[in-house]
Amino acid sequence: MIDLSTLARVWECDPSLIKPYEVVELNDCLDKWDINTLSRIHHFMSQTAHESGGGRFKQELASGQAYEWRTDLGNCCAGDGPRFKGAGYIQITGRYWYQKFSDFIKDPRVMEGCPYVAENYPFTSAGFWWRENQMNELCDRHPSVLEVTRRVNGGTNGLSDREKYMRLCQRYILTV
Repeated sequence: MIDLSTLARVWECDPSLIKPYEVVELNDCLDKWDINTLSRIHHFMSQTAHESGGGRFKQELASGQAYEWRTDLGNCCAGDGPRFKGAGYIQITGRYWYQKFSDFIKDPRVMEGCPYVAENYPFTSAGFWWRENQMNELCDRHPSVLEVTRRVNGGTNGLSDREKYMRLCQRYILTV
């Protein structure tokens, strides 16, 4: 559905910076999680573009130490904060989300932590989070970028950047 050239335009980067497997994983993700209407695709792509700095970051830049012993994230053991810091293009965070993702895709190596998920499942983990948070249903109501951002981010962090990516998606992703 989305080719290398289109992804590079949305991410505003040279196509040579995108690895071919990333395009394959993106399209597999869109198919697997039914992100298959223009509204769903535009919102998914604009949110993941912002969260990843236009595809530059597959894992959270912070150390993850702030998540240590955060029981609301399922972090119950020493080292869980850094191990289960944000990974993927929507940055699943915490032992709870990693375990849930691992169980669903049946890959126990997910529990190795952030570097494994970031390198192997950047879009797939984002799509999993998208599905688990009923984002397709929200997108089917044609929400604003603000509404989607609040669900993804819990607030309005980076709203203008997310809106910029939405404009790029609407300009370059024209058909399903």
